Amino acid sequence: MSKGNFGEHLRREREMRGVSLDEITSATRIGTRFLQALENEQWDQLPGGIFNRGFVRAVAHYLGLDEEAILGEYTLATGDTGAISMVPPVRTTPANRTPLIAEGRSRSMLWVAGILIVALLAAAGFYGWRRHLAKKNAARDASAPVALEVPTPDTLRSVLHERASAETALAARRI
Repeated sequence: MSKGNFGEHLRREREMRGVSLDEITSATRIGTRFLQALENEQWDQLPGGIFNRGFVRAVAHYLGLDEEAILGEYTLATGDTGAISMVPPVRTTPANRTPLIAEGRSRSMLWVAGILIVALLAAAGFYGWRRHLAKKNAARDASAPVALEVPTPDTLRSVLHERASAETALAARRI
């Protein structure tokens, strides 16, 4: 790719999509002067190295272009072959989604959740066992024979005396 083609291609793709430099700036947080420098191929006005490649990748992503193809064109236009990374690009989450929990934090959260579940299961088991024992004791108490109170001789005499006096009173009324 000869000089002038990379910047023109990037500008043409942006204009075909009806996107202004200010829109890209607000979405990617790349300064307008850096975006203009990319489109005008003014490499000396860019910070250099990995920053330039990051700018190209971010603009391509925002415009919906193939990031690797655009990075290849940038590399050909600048001759910047030393900064080619073998690491795949990191995908960021969109602004309307919350980022995932960090790996260490999610692992500790899983432990806490597991311990909490085990504690809840133990409490439910303990409660169920206590309830089972209460029902079992209630059933045993209901089926047990009722102990009768055996009256003492004094109690028997007083009951018989009251009954006899009641019968005597009834007999006297009848006469």
